[in-house]
Amino acid sequence: FLPGGVIVKTGPEFTVYTVEEFIEPRQRLLDEGRLVDFSEWETSERTEVRGDVASRFGDYRKSGTLDGAPFEGVGTKTLQFVRTPAGWRITALSWHDQA
Repeated sequence: FLPGGVIVKTGPEFTVYTVEEFIEPRQRLLDEGRLVDFSEWETSERTEVRGDVASRFGDYRKSGTLDGAPFEGVGTKTLQFVRTPAGWRITALSWHDQA
């Protein structure tokens, strides 16, 4: 991520996070053992690169166990990238979990 990059959750609980704000509660779930066997994978994707900017749309599935209860989900993510002197960096990530 670039410094100042953002992560956005859409839907009824619309939330805008800094990278640190996004990581902190998820790290706690892992450290406390509340989230186990988590996996997420793309089921389709499309990436466009135009010069020093790129955009990726992807559908995904996820599964795991949270607080002892198994769960599964699907959704869509989009990532925005820029090419910097140090290489490609994410400027923004947004996602929508389907109900």
